[in-house]
Amino acid sequence: MKPGNGMGCRALIALVGVCGLLLTGSGCAEKEPASDVATGAPGRVEFVESFSFRGSVLEDKDLSGIACISPTRCLIGADEGAAAQVVALSREGRTLRVLATVPLLGSSEEMDIEAIAAEGDGYYVAGSHGVAKNSGVRQPSRYTICRLRVDPTTGLPAGGSAAVTVGSLTAILENDATLGPHFASPLQQKGVNIEGLAVREGRLFVGLRNPNLEGYAFVVEVAADDVFAKVTQPAYTLHRLKLGRGLGIREIVAAREGFLLIAGNAGSEPSNAYPQAVDYEKGRGYTLFRWSGVGRDVEKIGPIPNPPGKAEAMTILDESPDHTTVLVLFDGPKGGAPSVYRLH
Repeated sequence: MKPGNGMGCRALIALVGVCGLLLTGSGCAEKEPASDVATGAPGRVEFVESFSFRGSVLEDKDLSGIACISPTRCLIGADEGAAAQVVALSREGRTLRVLATVPLLGSSEEMDIEAIAAEGDGYYVAGSHGVAKNSGVRQPSRYTICRLRVDPTTGLPAGGSAAVTVGSLTAILENDATLGPHFASPLQQKGVNIEGLAVREGRLFVGLRNPNLEGYAFVVEVAADDVFAKVTQPAYTLHRLKLGRGLGIREIVAAREGFLLIAGNAGSEPSNAYPQAVDYEKGRGYTLFRWSGVGRDVEKIGPIPNPPGKAEAMTILDESPDHTTVLVLFDGPKGGAPSVYRLH
């Protein structure tokens, strides 16, 4: 997940953002704003072209993560397995070609991969850290985050069995004063659930789909080394973003300046076990936002036009002063419907 932003009115947003709310492990309070609507003049999201996969894609109707370690090497993952796949990206051919499958947990247990980020020679792959949305069952393998060391040239794992290190964000999510009461609850009832992950200068930015509290969504910032060194209570910052009521973070990507976000339903559709769903609106689309990385304010870019499925994975292809080009994968359609959009 890579770097882009601009200047103009966003300079004001960045200044206002300094006064936004930053929550640490002990928490702090602030008067609620009069409005929960994202700031900034909406931009445009323009569909450019479609890509397609070559080779056998695991769980290709459930793709939920993508990040690129170089312009031509990426990693994808789905929320129904415990392995990721290395792919070769060709912009000229508009293809993503599967090169290798990489087991992450060494078992057949479902990790529920929801997000992938990349920096340097490492990928970071996060499980949902949430209960199964249909049954509410708590599966230990979902509460993991992996660091995968690779050769950036080939995109393939480096270091044999030592290439994968496993950690967890449970200690933060379960014990935080704001998030803890929602930990291990189902998505239909504001249960904690990870769906976005970015990394910048060794720090992870973990985007939560749920809970949405009074119009705010949450990002946990923590040093990656602390997570994988298994520090008992790692220092972290809880960012509170004013996305709007009912919206959760479905993806977060580190841009050249700040971050890009995809927002959608915070809640999930009803199930037999949970027939009442909070913060779920059938037919609600997916909207792109910019966030400076500090403060609570976000800038709305615009909705993804005619999404073919659930927009849950994004990587930046290129950036310029006047636009950013992104590749989005969708959960639902066979093959993930890889789609390129230009953000103005």
